[in-house]
Amino acid sequence: MTSSASRLAIALLAAVPMTSMAAMGTIATNFGLTPTDTASAQALSMFSNQPSAVYYNPAYLARDRRGALSAGFLFTEQDITAKGWGMPDSIIQSGDTVEDSSNYNVLLGLKTDLSSMLKSDRAMVLGFQLGAERTGERLLSFKSTTSQLPQSLRYGQQSLFLSVGAGLNVIPGLDVGASTRITLAAEAELGAEARLNGQTSAEGLVVSAKPSIQPILSANINWGQLACPEDKYCWANGLETALTYRYESDFSTNVSANASVRNAVSNLPLLIRTIDSYQPEMFSAGIQYNFYKIRLAASADYQLWSGLNDKLRNDTIKDQADLRFKDTIVPRAGFEYRLNNVFSIIGGVSYEESPLETLDSLNVNYVDNDRVTLGFGFSYLIEQALFLSMPLRMDFGYQYHILDDRDFLLVTDAGAGNQTPPANCNGNQNVRCEVITSGGNVHAFNASVNLAF
Repeated sequence: MTSSASRLAIALLAAVPMTSMAAMGTIATNFGLTPTDTASAQALSMFSNQPSAVYYNPAYLARDRRGALSAGFLFTEQDITAKGWGMPDSIIQSGDTVEDSSNYNVLLGLKTDLSSMLKSDRAMVLGFQLGAERTGERLLSFKSTTSQLPQSLRYGQQSLFLSVGAGLNVIPGLDVGASTRITLAAEAELGAEARLNGQTSAEGLVVSAKPSIQPILSANINWGQLACPEDKYCWANGLETALTYRYESDFSTNVSANASVRNAVSNLPLLIRTIDSYQPEMFSAGIQYNFYKIRLAASADYQLWSGLNDKLRNDTIKDQADLRFKDTIVPRAGFEYRLNNVFSIIGGVSYEESPLETLDSLNVNYVDNDRVTLGFGFSYLIEQALFLSMPLRMDFGYQYHILDDRDFLLVTDAGAGNQTPPANCNGNQNVRCEVITSGGNVHAFNASVNLAF
């Protein structure tokens, strides 16, 4: 069997997860895993009794021994724009759209009580959370590419999300937890003998993927139970604090190809290394006060995006751009107001500064913006639902992202049409460039059904 070398390369790239535009970050940090997370701009996420706590604060799983099963649907719509100025030297950006698309994810969560495994009466609860894009048809797909047009850094394809862990009550009022975020590292190797006319023989292709398990650790304190468990009028009743640490994680793909050409002095090697869905190392702290009908929460994430600097230097697609990132702090505030025993309203707000410092990235042209996130939603409890013996809860959350306008410089060494070499950029005859202003907005809708057991 013979084929052209180019067809073999296409087949190789199709065998690994590189088929749709992807982004750094995850649905957990961009939008939230449950409607409560989405509606509160993730301000209430560290104090959630739902399975999503396995990612945000696994220690909080031990706060509620009841089992729970949740099924959710997250729909997102991005409208990210970039208006070209037509200067200084040439026009690259012909339209004004960076990302104008919609996407959806199916979210499944489960938690179950494992306390019977312990000799003592301490709570130990296992949690599991899964997020799959488009009902699983794009579980591991992403695309990493150069472009002379702007590319969004944090919006786009969201790869498989998977987290599992447990929470344990140590003493009354103190819980600890540990979980993992599981990603995949894919590798592909291609070997072939090639002739100068393009025909190949002795082709061989090996594709493999292995899990990469990154830790999440947390602790939670209920100050009322810890400081004054017997005093129902204690000032600390309803006060909780939490700390969480998440190690950095990403999906990676390594492609290694080698063609042995007859009658040629050397072979034709090809090596591609690239990453996607990068989640920075993160420290989170949160506080919650639970009153009679309302609970208020605030949290802050310290995200170490600077860790992406070294990773992209080893990325054979993005290394040419000399991208630089900075660490950021993301403050959040939210509330839940219980109108009665069955209906609650939820709201929240957060502000996130863009971690991208680089305003011009040759042939990659990432754009990213500071953003304000506003959320609102509700929760409705059905105590007796049809044939079910346990309560059923329906949640809905909406989130709106306001992306602040920010100026970037598109830079490319690709010619314009038949133009060779490129024009020039501020006197540099080897590249073309254009100033653009990026902005836009994003909508997210999250709905779920939760069954307690």
